[in-house]
Amino acid sequence: MTNLFIHPAEPSEAARELYLYMSNCADAWRQAEYTFKLYERKRAKGVYDAALARKGMTYAVETAARCYVRDHGAPGDKWHKMFTPADRAAVAHLIMTDTEAEWAAGNYWSIAA
Repeated sequence: MTNLFIHPAEPSEAARELYLYMSNCADAWRQAEYTFKLYERKRAKGVYDAALARKGMTYAVETAARCYVRDHGAPGDKWHKMFTPADRAAVAHLIMTDTEAEWAAGNYWSIAA
């Protein structure tokens, strides 16, 4: 069984499109912000797990994929076929990598860890 949460060397074009779209999808971004705050609390307690964080972020990425297909897809397009599990995992990985870099720089959503 392959691990979908290993970041590919170069994300697919679909993954890059979804990554850029996610910051403009209000529903997905609101969900992602909640998740960031949750992970900051876990990080402050010392129980943060990066692999689980990437897996948890896929729920917000799936919301973005649904919004993308609703806004830009043709009738009959399916979000789970347009964005494969590997694409969604790559986007979750990119988002959490960016977030962890912000934390390392001292930037937080809610609390200072």
